Amino acid sequence: MKSITHKIPGLAMFAFMSEFRKINNEIQAQTVQTFLAIAMSKKEKVPMSELMETLGISQASCSRNVAFFTDWTRKKQKGPNFLTCREDPMERRRKLVSLTPKGKQFYNSLENIWVK
Repeated sequence: MKSITHKIPGLAMFAFMSEFRKINNEIQAQTVQTFLAIAMSKKEKVPMSELMETLGISQASCSRNVAFFTDWTRKKQKGPNFLTCREDPMERRRKLVSLTPKGKQFYNSLENIWVK
């Protein structure tokens, strides 16, 4: 299927989403969008408040979706370690989200599926 995905957009989208489903078979679209918004951002560290505004989601939803991609999920389960979330040293109430090297590698693999 990979050899023809670039010619048929539906197959490319199917393969693209299948990569996320390998992480969790029941992953929600909002969770996928959260990862993509961070990965496609021009900023190395994305403020969570900016992410909430970009996606149009609440702080609780944003935190839950970010936690899904960290090393340990909010349910205390091992996560994929694609994102880190740290407090801003200049403003401790503000959280900054960034890709880990593993997250960058995953995003690059997605681009290879989608852009050929």
